[in-house]
Amino acid sequence: MKQELANAWMPAFSVPQNSERTRGPFVTEFAEKLLTVSRGFKVGEPLVFTDWQSWLMDRIFEENEDGTLRYRRAVVGLPRKNGKSLLGTTIALEHLLFGPQGAQVYSAASDRAQAKIVFGEARQQVLNNPTLSRVIKVYRDALEVPSKGAVYKALSADASAAHGLGPSLVIADELHAWPSSHTNKRGDELWDALVTGSGDRPESLVLGITTAGGNTDTLLGRLYEHGKRVVSGEVEDDQFGFWWWEASNEDDPTDPNIWKKANPNLAEGLLDESDFEAAIASSGSAGFAGFQRFRLNQWVRLAGEDFMSPHFWAEAKREGSIEPGARICAGFDGSVSGDATGLVAIDVETGTMKVLALFEPDPTDPEWSVNRDDVNAAIRKMFETYDVAMLWADPSFYEPDVLEWSQTWKRRVERIPPTNHRIAPMAQQFITDVVNKEIGHDGDPRLQRHVLNAVATEAGSFRKEKKNSPRKVDLLACAILANGARQAQLKRKRPDGRRAIIL
Repeated sequence: MKQELANAWMPAFSVPQNSERTRGPFVTEFAEKLLTVSRGFKVGEPLVFTDWQSWLMDRIFEENEDGTLRYRRAVVGLPRKNGKSLLGTTIALEHLLFGPQGAQVYSAASDRAQAKIVFGEARQQVLNNPTLSRVIKVYRDALEVPSKGAVYKALSADASAAHGLGPSLVIADELHAWPSSHTNKRGDELWDALVTGSGDRPESLVLGITTAGGNTDTLLGRLYEHGKRVVSGEVEDDQFGFWWWEASNEDDPTDPNIWKKANPNLAEGLLDESDFEAAIASSGSAGFAGFQRFRLNQWVRLAGEDFMSPHFWAEAKREGSIEPGARICAGFDGSVSGDATGLVAIDVETGTMKVLALFEPDPTDPEWSVNRDDVNAAIRKMFETYDVAMLWADPSFYEPDVLEWSQTWKRRVERIPPTNHRIAPMAQQFITDVVNKEIGHDGDPRLQRHVLNAVATEAGSFRKEKKNSPRKVDLLACAILANGARQAQLKRKRPDGRRAIIL
């Protein structure tokens, strides 16, 4: 029975345990005797760690056979509302009091305000406890144990003096928010400074406690991928700890059992399922990615990031495709060299989408450009193969061609300039129709790639993740135009077949 309970909250990824020796029970006992719960329905009560928290402390503070701490770097990944701040506070205060002489403890984050969240929690715990207050001196920006020469401060990624520090413990908060991009490496630089700065201590730990991010090409993404390879045995790094809770991409994010899988506090009855239900209800189709990242710890981009939830796109897959002769609407988006050119059809009756043509740049050929004859041939083939009710085309780069199409197939081709006030409503309609399964796709990996590459804009439209990104989104533009044309067709009044009689 105990093992069954443990399985309910075990992380998705956990580095193998080498030794039964651990200092975890000392940390757990410190929390229970000297700290209190700061929020929730147990506020003010002694901070008694749950089974999963005690298990995690045992793992983080595992000892080698010679009695030294095993880990120098570690990452813990948890969704929101699973007590990350209290875990960080406990570890920091216990180390400040019982760590080595001259201990240097830091709460590090993307900015000073975020760094002070864990530090502020620790500061308040000291102020609330007379025993701690007698030993620890409290300042506005520091906690100090004079008898040990130990100090605890908050540190942000914009701290230029990080290279002069010699930390014995770092609580790196919300690593997903640390600046880490091709143009801003301050987060990477701070992490490296803290890791190298602690290297001359016999024991030290830089511990990241965070939720997931939206891009694995970041500091956290690289640590996450490294941790998974350590867990699998692909990489040997005995001093790197990794414990990560998450729902997998194959999981249904609306399933309460999946919520428990990703949230150990929910599995132990410390969270209310109705809170998750309310979060889903208030997220809306376009904002569901936020629920997946913050509540299920999945690597998805948010509003302003992911345009389409991978789960909903997978759910929209259908068996079969569009048969020749079917009545369709279509969308065309064209380019000359840098971007892709595509043509997507959608069955007016069933709502199934199909890629009819895609011309993508050859990355090995800097002189590559779209062959216009091939594009025009694809358009002709579409009109020959299907009963085309309407083609909506972005005329950019293809104005003469679109004009010729409109003359050849009269009243069945319409120019749709890519202005935001026209595209954004169609983009939102597309999301709504996918989520509600009004439309679907035949599983074409090219369409999936373009759809999931797209980033949402604040105006409700979509864009590439970066201006010159090789991750194309043009087939999504085609699909949105095709669905817009289909919606226009469905809204047209159908004649009832009766003739008016004039008396």
